[in-house]
Amino acid sequence: MSKKFKFKSDKPKEKWRIFGCSDMQLESDYVKGPHLELFGNREIIVEGCMGVLEYSDSYLKLRLPKGALTVCGGCFDIVSFEGTTITVKGKISSLEFCV
Repeated sequence: MSKKFKFKSDKPKEKWRIFGCSDMQLESDYVKGPHLELFGNREIIVEGCMGVLEYSDSYLKLRLPKGALTVCGGCFDIVSFEGTTITVKGKISSLEFCV
């Protein structure tokens, strides 16, 4: 067979160079990073939560592997916290990431 069928493109890797990520760094961050699911402004599920840093009437601060997530709003209720997955219900007005 000729060599023209063995052509390998670098284009998929180029998009990650724009963000300054190498292949190894991207894979490790993707696997270990948090995963958020929002259900309207009433419920949030965070996978990858390492613990609760602060809990008050107006905000909830969660510890993540690389920083923190602040959930602002009110009437918060921690429904479940199993392993690294936390489910919070309440009135969510904003989310803030701190790295």
